[in-house]
Amino acid sequence: MIRLRNPKLLQPGDHLHGKAVDLVIQDGTVQSLQPASDRPLAEGDIDLKGAWISAGWWDGQVDFRDPGMERAEGLLGGLKASAQGGFTRVAPVSSTHPCRDQPSEISSLIHRSANMECGVIPIAALSMGRKGTQLSEAFALKEAGARAFSDDSPIDRPELLRRALEYHQPSGLPVFSDAHDPHFQPDGVMHEGAMSIALGLQGNSGESELLRVNRDLDILRYTGGRLHFPIMTTAAGLAAVRVAKEEGLSVTCGTSIHHLCWTDQDLDGFNTDMKLLPPLRSKEDRNALRQAALDGALDLVVSDHRPRTPEEHDVDFMMVRPGIAGVHAVGPALMGALSDHGANDKQILSAIYALLCEGPRKLLGDAESLMPLSEGGAAEITAFSLTEGGLPQSFSKAPNAFYTHDTPKLRGRVLGTVTPRGSHWN
Repeated sequence: MIRLRNPKLLQPGDHLHGKAVDLVIQDGTVQSLQPASDRPLAEGDIDLKGAWISAGWWDGQVDFRDPGMERAEGLLGGLKASAQGGFTRVAPVSSTHPCRDQPSEISSLIHRSANMECGVIPIAALSMGRKGTQLSEAFALKEAGARAFSDDSPIDRPELLRRALEYHQPSGLPVFSDAHDPHFQPDGVMHEGAMSIALGLQGNSGESELLRVNRDLDILRYTGGRLHFPIMTTAAGLAAVRVAKEEGLSVTCGTSIHHLCWTDQDLDGFNTDMKLLPPLRSKEDRNALRQAALDGALDLVVSDHRPRTPEEHDVDFMMVRPGIAGVHAVGPALMGALSDHGANDKQILSAIYALLCEGPRKLLGDAESLMPLSEGGAAEITAFSLTEGGLPQSFSKAPNAFYTHDTPKLRGRVLGTVTPRGSHWN
């Protein structure tokens, strides 16, 4: 039995929202959820006075390099780092070796993670072998447990996207399309701007995102279905998605925590830690993303956790494989980014719930996971503080896990998670 005492409940629309509660968990189920009592703490009680609890946070895009490159991290190590970050479920990408284009790969992922505190949300490959030519067997993959379809890459062939949206429409599952055109400025290694010129590096402009977003939205208008852009990076791309949503199209979008925190200026001095794909953009683009996180235009924020080996990271800038292993730092980084944008605590809490709880569930969840925390329901909970500080040393062994307690502009602290599979406390 787990007894959580005195945290405030973050659950908009609930009569206990914003109030201190006592919560009792037994065998993975919420046995009691009541207003906080005045009785003294008993042995075994976990005192969370001043902290918040919410439905467990979900991360819509992680890569543990497993199977195929387990030396970079591995599934179990990645799930431990995810629990540190407050996540109760994460969605590993399909770009493993072999890729997840077979029901057996989905079943294996579910089986291997079954006893971990942090669970998985399986995403299947959109095309066979991720080659972008033939659609994968959607029905069999869905029956095995897949919740979305993605090649973890841009969809180059318009015909493939058209068929995918039409084919997956009856199932209601989303199709992911990376929002950049790899054939426009293909040699770009960072955002095209003053900093790329100063460093003498080939640039990649925001036009590469807008070209692909507009094309994919045009196809969505024609076919119907559910389309999701995992990582948006530009103000122009966001504006196009806003218009599409106003039209009534079933389109959602996210961004990575890194694009909310940093800009292309942070690559000064050939900073290999900040080399990403899609790249960090301008300050104006970052501010547009932050505003979208606050006003609801963004549906979720992901870690886009990408662990690298030393051979992939500890090399010259041009040779570095893009990516940051930051799943352990998403909460404090999000709180810090929004606070830096001028958001107050009420706005930050609302954004946390929308981007880490509600948005990912609407995209990747089922009817059961959409249920709020309530008596008799599954105990899947994240506990965090807006006022305490501190970041745990990541369980990730990757050299590109650069978020530490010394990273500037972090705020708050993840205290722990509780799931039906167990609990983790930082």
